[in-house]
Amino acid sequence: MKPLDDYDRWADRLEDEARKVLSSEEYEHFAAIPRQGRHQQLKELLQAPIVRFSLVNEVFFRARWSEALQACRCPSRAFVLEVASGAEDCIPQAMARTHPESRYVSANLNRQLTQGLRSRTADLPLQVEVIEDDAKNLGRHLGSNQVDAALFHHGVNDVIQGILCDRHGIDTVHCNWMAVLPEMVALLRTEAAAGTYEAHVKGPFLGLVRVLQEILKPGGTIAMFHFPYQMDLDLGYPPEIYKNMIPITRCWTAELSGIGEISISGFDPQWWLFLRKE
Repeated sequence: MKPLDDYDRWADRLEDEARKVLSSEEYEHFAAIPRQGRHQQLKELLQAPIVRFSLVNEVFFRARWSEALQACRCPSRAFVLEVASGAEDCIPQAMARTHPESRYVSANLNRQLTQGLRSRTADLPLQVEVIEDDAKNLGRHLGSNQVDAALFHHGVNDVIQGILCDRHGIDTVHCNWMAVLPEMVALLRTEAAAGTYEAHVKGPFLGLVRVLQEILKPGGTIAMFHFPYQMDLDLGYPPEIYKNMIPITRCWTAELSGIGEISISGFDPQWWLFLRKE
């Protein structure tokens, strides 16, 4: 598998980034990990599907999104939207360090995961809001030309899973997401085997991107980051779709007008996609 990022680059800066992006309490736990152990965890994170959840992961993802926010040209008082955040808080954690006077809004449907996100971000020096609605309805909540950046942190696959669950009448709002995940993966596997995956997913997904395009400011950016979890692969997620989520999405979004891909040095196109509104 292609590495998620350059190990040598991150090994050299891991300690400095940890001081920047972790709270004092988190950093104490990070510092207690032997240096060799930290670097082994970093190597595992970058060179293979993710198995371990650790503070090393937190350092990398928060620091990487800090760089992505800069690449998206977000102003100091930015309006940032995250799509399908779940309970993951690495983007607001990054913003709290780099853009503390900004507004962060998550479009998130699952009630349990939303509760987790609110809990994790409650003490951040940041304006945090959650829109508990399908992201395709964001136009009802946000006006045109408002958002500086719309971000997906491992959210592209969740949106696609939601599209298929919607199609098959599976509740993704009131459920325990992890308990339903095997059923979601089974749906994807069935669609891939039947050759109907693109026919059933592409149109609704591009519809969402068009909604995001409308609420973005001119010059605003959509940034998508996808990376593989071993757990999803073990559940039977079709590898040809899962490991190529961004290249597949790139082909779809190339059909859109008024927004186009930009290449940003240092962000591997296997795992990242940046689209800028004209």
